[in-house]
Amino acid sequence: MAQVMINFRLDEETKKSMEQACREMGLTMTTAFTIFAKKVGREKRIPFEVTAEPYPAQAQRRPAAARTDYEEEPLMLTKKQERLEQLCGSVRRSLTAISVAIPSSITGLSMERIRLLCGDELKDKAAAAAKASRALFSGKTAGSLAEKDLNILDEYADALSAIEAELLDLERTLIPAMKSWQGGDTDVFAPYERRLAALSQRFDGLAPLLNRFLCSAACRSGARAVKARIRQAGAPVETPYVLTALDNLEALVLRHYDGLEEQTRTRLESSYLQTLELTLGELAQAEREGTDADGKAALCLRAINVLTQVISDSSRARQEWSRRSLEAEVEALERLAAMRGDIAGNARPEG
Repeated sequence: MAQVMINFRLDEETKKSMEQACREMGLTMTTAFTIFAKKVGREKRIPFEVTAEPYPAQAQRRPAAARTDYEEEPLMLTKKQERLEQLCGSVRRSLTAISVAIPSSITGLSMERIRLLCGDELKDKAAAAAKASRALFSGKTAGSLAEKDLNILDEYADALSAIEAELLDLERTLIPAMKSWQGGDTDVFAPYERRLAALSQRFDGLAPLLNRFLCSAACRSGARAVKARIRQAGAPVETPYVLTALDNLEALVLRHYDGLEEQTRTRLESSYLQTLELTLGELAQAEREGTDADGKAALCLRAINVLTQVISDSSRARQEWSRRSLEAEVEALERLAAMRGDIAGNARPEG
C-alpha cells in the first residue's frame, strides 16, 4: 500500500515528552501516530475521552470508597493474568531447553519418544495452553471473568504450575544426564520418558478445567453479583452524571443488599434491575448514534433512584425490625430475671 507524508506543527515540549514516552514503550512517534490513525479510522471516533472537565476532577469523579472496591477485582484479575503468562513462558523455555539439548548421537526408543514429546507433542500442547490463557483476557471473554468462579481459574493455574515445576526438575536432571552419557544402554532414559508422558496427560486435563471455568455461573451471590450486573450494564455508558449515580448505587448495594429480605431481593433482580439494564443499554445506543442521550440519561437516573429508594427503605425497615426484636428480647430477659428474684421487676439495665 502506498504511503504518504503528513506534516504538522507540535510544540517542542510536547514533542520531547511524547518521544520519551514512546521510547519507554519501544515505539517510534511514527508508529504511535499510525496506531492512533488506524484506530480512529476503524472505530470512527477518538479512541479516548475528550472533555472540557480538568483531568484531576475527572479522575476523582467516583467516591473514594467505591473506587477502592472497583479497583480490587481488576487488580486481582491482572495478577492472575500475569501468573498465567509467567507459567506459560517458563513451560515454553524448559521444553525448548530440553529439546535443544537432545544430542543426535543418543538413539533408542526412549530417547526417540523424548525427542517427539519435547519437540512436538508437549510443545503443541503448551502452545495451546498459552493461547487459551491469552484468550481469557482479551475480547468479549475478559469482560465476564469477574462473574465466574475464580477458584476454578486458580485450580487451572495451580495445575499449570505443577507442570512447570515438573518440567523445571526435568530440565535440571535430564539435560545433565544426556550430556554425561558415555554410550551403552539407553534404557536409563526410560524414567524421563515416563515423566514426560505423564506431563502430556496433565496437559490434557487443562482444557476441561478451563472450559469448566468458562461455563461456571456467576460464582458470587447477593450484593457482589448485583454489583457485577450493574457494572456490566453501565460499561458502554459515557454520560458522567449517570456513571456517578451508578457508583453510588453500587456502593449502596454492597452495604445493604445482603441484608434485605429474600422477597425484596427477588423483586429487585427480576424487575427493577432488568429495567435499569434496559435503560442503560438504550442510553449507550443513543450516545453512539448522537440522538436523545439526555432523555435516555434522565430515564436511567429515574431507574437508579427507584433501586436506591427500594434498597434504602427495605434496609431501614429491616434495621428497625432488628432493633425492636432486640428490645423485646431484652424485656423478656428482664421479666425472667425478675421472676427469679435477680432484679426488681421494674429495673432496667444501665447504659
